[in-house]
Amino acid sequence: MRKICVITNNRADYSRLKTLLKALKDRSDVELLLFVVGSHLLHNYGYTIDEIEKDGFNVTYKMHTEIDGRIPVTMAKSTGAAIMELSSAFYNFKPDMVVVHGDRFEAMAAAIAASFMNIFVAHIQGGEVTGTIDGHIRHSITKLSHLHFPSTEDAEERIIKMGERADMVFNFGCPSADLLLETPLISFDDLKKEIFKYAKKEDWKNNFNENFFMVVQHPVTTEFSYAKEKIMPLFDALNGFNHNVLMLWPNIDAGSETMVLEIKKFEKEKNGRIGLFPHFPFDLFVNIMRHAKVVIGNSSAGIREACYFGKPVVNIGTRQEGRQRPGNVIDVDYDAEQIKSAINRHLEKGKYKPEFAYGKGNAGKNIADILATINISQIQKKITF
Repeated sequence: MRKICVITNNRADYSRLKTLLKALKDRSDVELLLFVVGSHLLHNYGYTIDEIEKDGFNVTYKMHTEIDGRIPVTMAKSTGAAIMELSSAFYNFKPDMVVVHGDRFEAMAAAIAASFMNIFVAHIQGGEVTGTIDGHIRHSITKLSHLHFPSTEDAEERIIKMGERADMVFNFGCPSADLLLETPLISFDDLKKEIFKYAKKEDWKNNFNENFFMVVQHPVTTEFSYAKEKIMPLFDALNGFNHNVLMLWPNIDAGSETMVLEIKKFEKEKNGRIGLFPHFPFDLFVNIMRHAKVVIGNSSAGIREACYFGKPVVNIGTRQEGRQRPGNVIDVDYDAEQIKSAINRHLEKGKYKPEFAYGKGNAGKNIADILATINISQIQKKITF
């Protein structure tokens, strides 16, 4: 029986691994090892390991690797701590294969540790181009990996051009598309009831209605020193509208502490018009996106997932630079007038035609079939040029 270890780092990548985890769990020829790291174990980010266990998955190993500080040096040290922890875990559990996703520094740590220990590495969602340090990490993981599961045709082509063997690259789309297409639509009244279970401020609940924006803005690590300057134009733009705002906390990358301080100030100034939340379960997150008038910020969800519902998106800044764009996205700089103009254009336009830009479903099962059956005896990579 093949022992396959899957690493999940945070709320976003779990949603992109869930259908794969279910497919692996259901196979009789696979022993699934699930390692939970990163912000899954942080209470101020929702302690989302609870969601994983509620979904019926047994967590094989959990590890605290995040060094507090939210600055570049603590990100580097957190990567080092993760390499140390994961090396020990791999030594003790002896997986035949390690599966990593995306471009997080925790995934980089897993790929490094597994490579040094002669463990076969599979990488999901490689080959894409984005801004910030994520792009460097993603391509580095590609070079450390033996097996690749990109989500788009251009990402597939890019991986092969990077010298990876074409017969080890499989494009089934992103497993998050499986979940998107499976998630049932709920009414706004039902959505409101579910959101209010997480809302702490009564004045926001009293003001919340169907005319709301969904905002998710993360720090950009290569612009760490300007975290405050990069988020203030967003607040200035939102001041030009009477819509309610449902905002999620930024991720744990360098610069997030500065951003959170400014977000809290803005929340206080707006007297109940801003609702700030650390996390939502995926089905609720999806339905919030479905009902929002516009999705605003720099989250990959705006690029990869909102298109499935034709939801208007204003993408701010450099974080998603280079990523394949569906037609529902307007890109703007860190500029209040540009952001306001884009929001107004979307409000006038309304809903867009849905696009299945990152897969059409069944990716999780297809990836699981390859992971369970492919020959993994050749650890030494042969790179073509």
